[in-house]
Amino acid sequence: MVFRFFLGALALSLFFAGCQSGAEKNPVDELFGSQHPDSVYIPSYAKGFSIAYYDDLKLVHVVDPWDSTAVGDYVLVGDKQTSEQYRKSGIPFVEYPVNSWGAFSSTQVVFAEKIGELESLKCVAEPHYISNAFVQKQLQEGQIRDVGLASAADVEVLLASAPQFVFVSPFKDNRYGTLKETGLLLINDCGYLETSPLGRAEWMVFFGAFFDKEEMAAGLFSDIASSYISIKKEVEKSASTPSVLTGTLFNDVWYIPAGDSYMAAYFKDAGTEYAYGDNPGTGSLALDFETVFNDFRKSDFWLITVNHDGRFTKEDFLQMDERYGDFEAFQDNQVIFSNTDYSMFFERGIVEPDVVLKDLVGCFHPEIYPDYEPVYFEFLNE
Repeated sequence: MVFRFFLGALALSLFFAGCQSGAEKNPVDELFGSQHPDSVYIPSYAKGFSIAYYDDLKLVHVVDPWDSTAVGDYVLVGDKQTSEQYRKSGIPFVEYPVNSWGAFSSTQVVFAEKIGELESLKCVAEPHYISNAFVQKQLQEGQIRDVGLASAADVEVLLASAPQFVFVSPFKDNRYGTLKETGLLLINDCGYLETSPLGRAEWMVFFGAFFDKEEMAAGLFSDIASSYISIKKEVEKSASTPSVLTGTLFNDVWYIPAGDSYMAAYFKDAGTEYAYGDNPGTGSLALDFETVFNDFRKSDFWLITVNHDGRFTKEDFLQMDERYGDFEAFQDNQVIFSNTDYSMFFERGIVEPDVVLKDLVGCFHPEIYPDYEPVYFEFLNE
């Protein structure tokens, strides 16, 4: 079945506005001119990509995350019968079925698992962050190659893996310049820059497009979104709005999510009062201990992530900084933590935002899910 979203003139105009921005004409304009796509997939929650369809060809667009006026990246995706006109257009081309590809992020491996594309994975970066048993077995057997750090990949190993393309998470400093010089096709996966939990999860559709499985991915995402929204509606029935603190000191700096950030969105959807929820920005605020203590000392809950070998206890927490014991949430046993040494919060949590939200709601509003067993988070009671 061919995957299509038929949208109105507004969606089409938004897509072509992206194509035509910038001073110089880009290859998309040269190739398609004034013809409109048959349909365009405009994400419901994600802001960073779109997919346009022309007969059996798809044009995947990634928005430049640091310059909204820039053209961004385009990749054409088609099969062996795709016309040479498109293959030689100057726009990067991916041919499916895909037999080999590479992943520089553990979340890309999770996406692949979801749509059944692990067997075509031939190389990964930083495999110590990947928990998937199949991938670890393939690494041991040499069927998947370890290219080292994402920021400094082993070019020789990467080229020997012969991937048709490699998914990378771009950074503003353009650290992948050396890899681009080799002629490797790098696909910019900007999902980590989305500021909403559902926005990040919707990049599964973007991912699926390169394997001609975006219909499957969209179906999976639809179920995730429905579950997430259902949990939000349950939260709206609660009469309580507990206050929450998050984070810990790192090199004497306490990084607190700004009000438009990913974690701030979780706090809002989980029905909490977050003191910095009105602070503009999608990143983090760098604060000192005294500022955080003054603003959050009486918070009802305290949410943290740690990477601790073995069971994490209150004593372990105090060894990080004994002043943590002065917060009321600590004194009242209301510290909620995810031990990323085993919880896989940063790996699978990205594609299970509904599960993460239910974890948080189960902690903040126990009356809603009284018998719920959390997956990623738990109370620090030992």
